[in-house]
Amino acid sequence: MHPHTESEIRKSFINCSKGASQRINIPQEVLHTDWESQIFLGWYDPKSPRAGYVVAETENGLRGLVLEKSPQKATGGARMCQICLTLHPASGVSLVSIQRSKSAKDRYNTVGTYVCSDLACSDYTLGRRKPDGVRQMEETMGVEERAERTLTNMRGLIQRVAEAMGR
Repeated sequence: MHPHTESEIRKSFINCSKGASQRINIPQEVLHTDWESQIFLGWYDPKSPRAGYVVAETENGLRGLVLEKSPQKATGGARMCQICLTLHPASGVSLVSIQRSKSAKDRYNTVGTYVCSDLACSDYTLGRRKPDGVRQMEETMGVEERAERTLTNMRGLIQRVAEAMGR
């Protein structure tokens, strides 16, 4: 990723109002990240751990989504993140819902997907982290190809939400 300002990040969110984007808690470590080592930004609000955020560079510019982590904990077996395709123990993957409307009253217009519980897809994709206790599938793709696949998957998710919102 290229470096972005806090203002650019706040303006990127497509599924919340401008007022709501101004209230998003963006931790300092997100703002001062090593931008070149990120495929996309992802974090959970430390004050509200069910509130998550992802921001990616797309052909339409910087775009972000507000996520809501399901309160239910997965049990048993391995689960796969649908963005980076990393296998985790069940607790390492969370179901998130993404509102496809800026209106809080329309709570049923959502997209759901499974993502890494810590939103550290960049680290898993680039081999900086490995989930404990789960053997990963052998891949013949190189790191750059895996990074491109992860970015493509995130862009696809953002596009699905944007299309539903007519954006």
